[in-house]
Amino acid sequence: MEIVSSECIILRNQDYAERDRLVTFYTPGAGRMRGIVKGSRKLTSRGVGSFEPFSRGVIHYMPKPSGGLVTIRKCDPLPPYLVLEGDYNKFLHAGYFSELIDLVPLESGEAEPFYILLSETLEALCEPGPARRQPLLRLRFELHYLRLLGYHPDWRRCCVCGCELFQHPGAEVRQPAVVVKSGNHQFDIGRGGVRCPDCPGREGAPLILSPQSLQFVENWANRREDSLAPRPTRRMLEELEKVITRHLIHHLGRKPRSLDLLPSLDDLED
Repeated sequence: MEIVSSECIILRNQDYAERDRLVTFYTPGAGRMRGIVKGSRKLTSRGVGSFEPFSRGVIHYMPKPSGGLVTIRKCDPLPPYLVLEGDYNKFLHAGYFSELIDLVPLESGEAEPFYILLSETLEALCEPGPARRQPLLRLRFELHYLRLLGYHPDWRRCCVCGCELFQHPGAEVRQPAVVVKSGNHQFDIGRGGVRCPDCPGREGAPLILSPQSLQFVENWANRREDSLAPRPTRRMLEELEKVITRHLIHHLGRKPRSLDLLPSLDDLED
């Protein structure tokens, strides 16, 4: 039987039968797959660490003509992400990112962009640095994830009246975009965009976005984060976290189980 080899990231694993293990992994070519590693629960089994969550490697498996579970022969490890096990908060973030990738609909298109997003995010998560980087890494992941799914929020125009929300400098001028209207804006979950202060919503508790939060996410998302975007304040992060989380759950149609496990902003203060 043909053996297929592919780079992969392990999403999760679980016991299967008496001696086997069921592994869910993600490849750049085929996306999410599941397979059986026979005998991997025996004490004498080799390469067990290659199937730990967030490990990266080249997996070798035999597909079945009828589809379904594949038979995994082995996984040759590449530079792993097991360093995440030493930092509980990073480990929780890695689990959240992996769950979102696991929830990607099979009909969403090519798997490679999602694979690259997860791979690069896990690498960045492993880098040393202050814990306050983690909320920004989460925000970056979620915005790229939504863009790949086709549900990226529209920050630039009011979703009701269509007015421009930002004044953009010319391409040759290195200055940040500035919010045109003063006053709090609101995020409209149903429309997937921002209501300007002249078009406030009337239903439910509003999702407030201050001009400072809007200005930050616009400049930061357009790679002006190094020199032009202001450093986010606690209020900005709280507003954006609430908006993106609600927007994400709305389009996924469910709440990721790992979301409630993520550390709060208080937990990540140095």
